[in-house]
Amino acid sequence: MPVSCLAAHRAGRWRTIVLCVVAVAGLASACATAPRRSGAAPTSTAVRSTSSTLPTADAGQWSLVPEGPNPLSPPFGWTGHEVLAAQAGCCGEIPAVALSAFDPTTGTWRRLPVAPLTARHNEAAVWTGTAMVVAGGAASPSGVVGSDLAPAVDGAAWDAASNTWRAITPMPVALNPGTTPTAVWTGHEVLVWSSQPATPGAPGREVVEAYDPATNAWRVLPASGLAPRTGAVVTWTGTELVVWGGRNFDVSAIYADGARLDPTTGTWRRLPRAPVPGRSDAAAVWTGHEVLVWGGSTTNGEIGRGAAYDPTTDRWRALPLSPLRAKTAPIGVWTGRFFIVIGGAAGTQMPVPGPGAAAYDPVTDHWTTLPPAPDYPTSSTGPTAPGAEPVAADQRAYGDAVWTGRQVVLVGGLDFVHQAPRSDGLEWTPTA
Repeated sequence: MPVSCLAAHRAGRWRTIVLCVVAVAGLASACATAPRRSGAAPTSTAVRSTSSTLPTADAGQWSLVPEGPNPLSPPFGWTGHEVLAAQAGCCGEIPAVALSAFDPTTGTWRRLPVAPLTARHNEAAVWTGTAMVVAGGAASPSGVVGSDLAPAVDGAAWDAASNTWRAITPMPVALNPGTTPTAVWTGHEVLVWSSQPATPGAPGREVVEAYDPATNAWRVLPASGLAPRTGAVVTWTGTELVVWGGRNFDVSAIYADGARLDPTTGTWRRLPRAPVPGRSDAAAVWTGHEVLVWGGSTTNGEIGRGAAYDPTTDRWRALPLSPLRAKTAPIGVWTGRFFIVIGGAAGTQMPVPGPGAAAYDPVTDHWTTLPPAPDYPTSSTGPTAPGAEPVAADQRAYGDAVWTGRQVVLVGGLDFVHQAPRSDGLEWTPTA
């Protein structure tokens, strides 16, 4: 994908990609000399590594997810039966709020009804267990980036049982149309976090608000006090929202601080210093015990050092070096046992040399390389057009993955060749 399209503001729903050309040596596989239980307090802030190289894993296989009805972007969701993904826009287009659903059992896609909302991007959205709630964003009646693009506060919810949309109460505070909010489902509220840059006549600010589907009402929560940022890790632990890292909006600084919010009390607590550098656009998951973070970008390029934060002990620990080359915007998913990291980009480079995916086991503190993914199908528009060198289908960034209970299903993402996010994906099915 040309640099002009990659570096542009996230047209559709895709975040800005910061292009940093840097030569990064491949990282050797590494493992700890002794197992560490998840959540154990660290004994050192140094990155642990050994000369031992883990063998390539072969207990599983990849398969290709077919193309859907349109390019895919957030919001994503997993209903328990289908993967949900929204229609993406690109290169000046603002898409309608339209979802598609992929059934891993049948290997087929279906279109869902279009939401009764103005075309928009950068909206807040999340799956609640029964519905996909969508609110806010930058709306455009004309469907193109232009003078009519303005903050929206209206929203709607798609109900899976009836396959219909319904309007919801407008948000009490509009989000900046140039930022990408994060929404999580707490079990009874849609919790929205957004950090917004300064604008002429107004300072940067943080917006935190929550929507209760049962009462169809919003409430505003306090801000954390963190400096305005984008590309931060934002993870829900089951009781708290953890925010860490990110960069400022002119990409001149990387942040290594963070905070955690208890939405019940509305109180924030600052996180302790991490044993690894700050970064933006990292992969992150919640394991049930720790927030795991890997990859991302600094002002000097990509970073491959990862870390784990345990809210119970309020401590960080460094992860061992992975077999993956340092990458930004990798796709991460938690399977209940493994932190699977897939894809990512190194500067303007894709494919990235070295393995395309790896699995981290917090119980053994080991990384294992996953086997090579199958190649993208040959097509006139794909990264493996007729006559071109084959490219593995895990060579993508900014996609989304879910664990279905049987396999990892990844959809969407950028391959840096298309002028829009991809409409296909990958599946990883472990043998056991």
